[in-house]
Amino acid sequence: MTSSEPKTEDLRAEAARLAFTLLRFASAAGHPLPGSERSGGPKVGSDAWVFGPSWQKVPSDGVEAFLTGLPSRALLNPNLIRGEVTLLLLDELTGDRRRWGEKTLSNFVACFDEMVVQLALPNTAEVLVEFDDESHVFSLGAVREWAGTLAVNVGWNLAPLANEECAEACLMLIRADDREFPGRSCMMRERYRGQNRAV
Repeated sequence: MTSSEPKTEDLRAEAARLAFTLLRFASAAGHPLPGSERSGGPKVGSDAWVFGPSWQKVPSDGVEAFLTGLPSRALLNPNLIRGEVTLLLLDELTGDRRRWGEKTLSNFVACFDEMVVQLALPNTAEVLVEFDDESHVFSLGAVREWAGTLAVNVGWNLAPLANEECAEACLMLIRADDREFPGRSCMMRERYRGQNRAV
C-alpha cells in the first residue's frame, strides 16, 4: 500500500458516514415515533437513533462512530418509524440466516463492481450523493466498503455524472414510498425510469 492509498480504518469511517447518510435518506419515508414530541428526551429520527433489537438511543452525532465500531459486517434495515433501524450483525447469525446475509452483501459488492466497469470509473473516482438539502461526495473505495460491510436496505445504482468537477458518478436512490425528492440522486425522475435497475 502506498501513502496515497486510503487506510482501512479511513475507508471504514467513510463507509460509516455513507451508511448514516443513507439512513437519513431512507428514514424520511418513515413516520415520527408516536409521543416523541412529548417525551422531553432526545427525539428519535433527528436527535437520536435506535438500532434494534436494542432500545438504547444513540445520539445523532455519535451514529458514525457507533457504525464504525460495529464488531462485524452488518445489514441495516430502516423501519417504518423514523430513526429506527433493524441492525443485523453477520457474526451473530447462524445457518441459513448467516448464508443469506453473506449472500446479500456479496450481491451488493458484485452489482457495484459491475456498474463501475460499465461506467469505466477509475479507482480515484468520486461519487455524489445528493437528496433533499444534503449533498455529499464519497470515494469509490468507500462506497464499495459500504456495500460489503454496512449495507443499508435502499434501492440504489450508479449513474455517470457529466460536467461536474466534484465527482464522476452519482449514487442514484429510491425511497420506500417511491416518491420523487429534490437532488440529483433521485432515481424516480422521468429521465431515469426504464434506464437504470435498482439493486
